[in-house]
Amino acid sequence: MIRRIQAFGLVAIVLAAGNVVAQSAVASAATGEVAFAASGFGSEVTVSSVVQSGRSALSTLGCTSQVGITHTNTVASVGTPVLSAGAVNTSAASQSTATGVASVGTADVASVSLLGGLVSATEVKSVSTTSQDSSTGALGISSAGTVFTNLTVLGLPITATPAPNTKITLPGVGFVELNQQSGSVEKRKAHLTVIGIHVVVTLSTPLAAIGTSIIVADANSSLGGPNEGILNGLAYGAHANVLNTIIAGELFPQPLACTGTFGVTKTNSGVALSIPAILTSGTVVDTAEGKANPNHASAETSSTIEGLNLANGLVTATAIKADVTATGNPPVLGDNSSFLNLAVSGFPAIGDNPAPNTKLNILGIGTLWLHRVIKTANSIKVIMVQLIVSVPGNPLGLGVGTTVNVAFSKVGIS
Repeated sequence: MIRRIQAFGLVAIVLAAGNVVAQSAVASAATGEVAFAASGFGSEVTVSSVVQSGRSALSTLGCTSQVGITHTNTVASVGTPVLSAGAVNTSAASQSTATGVASVGTADVASVSLLGGLVSATEVKSVSTTSQDSSTGALGISSAGTVFTNLTVLGLPITATPAPNTKITLPGVGFVELNQQSGSVEKRKAHLTVIGIHVVVTLSTPLAAIGTSIIVADANSSLGGPNEGILNGLAYGAHANVLNTIIAGELFPQPLACTGTFGVTKTNSGVALSIPAILTSGTVVDTAEGKANPNHASAETSSTIEGLNLANGLVTATAIKADVTATGNPPVLGDNSSFLNLAVSGFPAIGDNPAPNTKLNILGIGTLWLHRVIKTANSIKVIMVQLIVSVPGNPLGLGVGTTVNVAFSKVGIS
C-alpha cells in the first residue's frame, strides 16, 4: 500500500490525564510505503537479562502495509515463583481511524500478584497507539485506554491511574515502575511502548534473586514511512510439529518490526531449549535489527544455539548460528550462518561447513537438511537443522510428518 504524506513542520508533545500524546509532521513531501507494526504480551520474567518465563500470550503484527489486520492471543493463566496472573488477552492491529490510520497494541492481564502480593491488581491493561493523520501527514502516539483496577503497592491502594513512569521504592526489594512509557516521534516514524507494571529486584531478598525483572502488560506500536521499503523478519531457536499439529511452538521468537528497531538490537533469549524426546540445548539467543528511511533499508536476524543434541545424538553441535541479512530494495541478500563442532551420526565426514541445502537420508527415520536456504526475490530464510520424519515405526517414536526446525532466521524487504 502506497501513501503520500504532505509537508508540515509541526512538532508537539503533551502529557494529558496520565497519557502520553505526541504529534509530529514530516518535514518534506515524499512518497513510499507506510509500515504498521504492533505487539502485546501479558508478562515476562528475567534474571539479569536471562529469560525465566517468556512473553505470555504474545501477539505481533510484524510487518505490513495493509490496514485492517488484527492478530490476537490469549492464555488462561500465568504462574511462576514471582508472578501469578489470571487470563491474559493481547492484540496487535493496523486500523483505519476517523482521521487516518493507526497501529495499536494491547495487553490486558487479570488477577495480577507479584512477589507474593507486594504489588497486585484486579486488572492491568496497557494500550499503545501510533497514528497518522491522513490530511496533514502528522504522526502521533498515545497511551489512552491504559487502565489499572484495584491496584495496590505495599498493601496501599492506588486509586487513580498512575502518571507515566511513576516509580515507587519497595523497601528491602528494589522498586516498581507503574505505567512505564517510552516512545519517540520523528519525521517519518513514531513508536510507543507502554508497560503497566515493571518490578526490578536490586537488593538481596528471599522473594527473588537480585537482577529479577518482572513485566506485566506490555504493549507496543509503531508506524513509519514513507520508507525505501518495508522490513520483515523473524528468528527463533526451535519448532516442532506433526503435519498441522504443533508439538512445540516457536521457542524464544524474536520478530523484526517492519519499521525497524530504531537503532537497537532486539533480543529474546533463554537458558535452554527442550522438546521432550526430540531435542535439548544450552543457551539460545535470537536477535533482530533493522533500519528504514527514505534512502535506505536494511535488516538482519540471527538465532544462536549452544550445545545442541537432536534426536538422542543424531545431530550434535557445540554452537549453531543462523544469520541472514537484506540491504536495499530490491534487496541484496546475505547469509552468514555457521556450525561449530557439528556431528551427524552415520556421517563422520560431515564437518563444520556442509554446503547450503545439504540433504541427508537418515536410515529408518527420514530426511535431514543442514543449512537449508530458501530465497525469493526479496527475502532469505535459513533453517540450520531440519529433520523431517517419513518412516513409520522409527526408533525415535515420532509420527510420520514430524518436522523439527532448529536455528531459524529470515529477513526480507519489500
